[in-house]
Amino acid sequence: MKKTPKVRQSNLADPSQDLFVGGGEMGALMRSIDWSKTPLGPVASWPQSLKSALSIGLNTRFPIAIYWGSDLVLLYNDAWSPIPGTKHPWALGRPAREAWPEIWHIIGPLFEQVIRTGEGSRSEDQLLPMRRHGYTEECYFDYTFSPIRGESGQVVGIFNAVTETTYRVLSERRMWLLRELSERVSAARRVDEACVLATQALETAAADVPFALIYLTDPNGREARLEAAFGIEPGTPPPPAPLI
Repeated sequence: MKKTPKVRQSNLADPSQDLFVGGGEMGALMRSIDWSKTPLGPVASWPQSLKSALSIGLNTRFPIAIYWGSDLVLLYNDAWSPIPGTKHPWALGRPAREAWPEIWHIIGPLFEQVIRTGEGSRSEDQLLPMRRHGYTEECYFDYTFSPIRGESGQVVGIFNAVTETTYRVLSERRMWLLRELSERVSAARRVDEACVLATQALETAAADVPFALIYLTDPNGREARLEAAFGIEPGTPPPPAPLI
């Protein structure tokens, strides 16, 4: 992980620091950063459009991020800070492409579209395979990218409002699988038929159950025999038919 932005002792007498007052932990963090060492430059030189957008974002409890300038430098509030996981606070002040290389193929074209057309975009339950805790996660979000126009009227930034829906999406998907499994197996007339129907149901949910092997034990409980299976990749050694 790269180093966090360079910091300096905050100067509460500096009027430019008033922008971050009331912004919670992120406001305090932003006051400590020497922005002259970042692509945004010193706070005193920031355009009013950036200051206004950031003031709104910092002082709302809804997860908000701002991507600013040609590099789409990332700024965000307290409610948004859990989203990048262990990339926080490193991601603050970083270009979007540097902060999100693993999902750039998804969000990059959306950024480009908003900047080019001046029209916002909205994504619902969008899968974003993020690496925010050192491994790739199946993450889902409802989010918008809205244009921020500068003093010249051109799009100079993007306002990002977002809600993570991962828990709901995964819960609903797995509850559906349980219902599907129950309905299919309940139609079976024999044990072996139930095993086949169970694997057919599980096979519809490869994201949660990539493979399955169902064994039935003999009356003495001394041996288990493979009755149904799916998800065994070609070239993989076949599973043992009996387990003793």
